[in-house]
Amino acid sequence: MINGKKGDGMVPAADTSKNSGIPARVWAALIAVCVANVAGHLAVLPSLPAQIPVHWGADGAVNGWGPSWTVAALGFLPLVLLVTFWLVPRIDPKGAAYAKSGRFYLGFVIAFTVFMCGMTWLSELTVWGVVPQTGAVGVIVTTAIGVLFIGMGNYLPRVRQNYTMGVKTPWALADPENWRRTQRFGGKCFVVMGVGFIAFGFMASALPDGAAAAGIAAIALIPMAAMYLYSYLIWRKAGGR
Repeated sequence: MINGKKGDGMVPAADTSKNSGIPARVWAALIAVCVANVAGHLAVLPSLPAQIPVHWGADGAVNGWGPSWTVAALGFLPLVLLVTFWLVPRIDPKGAAYAKSGRFYLGFVIAFTVFMCGMTWLSELTVWGVVPQTGAVGVIVTTAIGVLFIGMGNYLPRVRQNYTMGVKTPWALADPENWRRTQRFGGKCFVVMGVGFIAFGFMASALPDGAAAAGIAAIALIPMAAMYLYSYLIWRKAGGR
C-alpha cells in the first residue's frame, strides 16, 4: 500500500499485516526486564548451595532438587519466550489479527513475561527462607496463574481469528461467527478456571499429592472440554456435517 503518488515525496505505508500491535518501546522494556532477570540470577549464583529446590509437587511441597546452575539456565526462559512472542505474529498466516485484537496480546505478553520472571526466582526464595518449603509455592503459583487466566478471560472475546491465540477449535477457525461466539464462551470458562485455581491453591497443601494433581487437572480440563463442545454444537446447529 502506498500513501500518495509516485514521485511526490511520499513513502510506502508500513505493512502492519505481521504487526503484533505492541509498540517497539514495550518490546525494548520487556527485553530489559528479561536481561536484568538473567543478570540477577547470575549475580546470586555464587552464594547458593550446591543443591537447590527445583521442583514442587501439586501440594506445594518441594519434591525435587538440582544443581545451583539450574537457576541461571531458568533465568533465560522468559527471554526465550519473549522472542517467541515477537516471532509468532510474524509467521502466523493471520498475523494481522494480533494488532486488531485490542490490547489483548499486549497485556498477555507483558503479564506472562513478568509472571515467568517471578517464577524463576522460586528456588532462590526457598533457599533464602522467604518462601517455605511446604505449601506456600502452591498458593503463589496457582494464585498467579488464576489471576492471569481471569485477565485473559476478560480480553478473550476481543481476539480476532488467528492460528495461535484464543480457543482454536477446528469449527471456530473455519467460521468467523463460530470463532466470535466460542471466544465469548471461552472467556467465561477462563474466568472460572482462574477462580478455581486461586481457590484450589489454598486447599492443595491439605491434600495428598495425587489428589491435588487430579484437582488441578479437573479445573483445567473440564472447562477446556466445555469450550470444544460448545464450538462443535454451534457448528452442528449451523448445519455442519
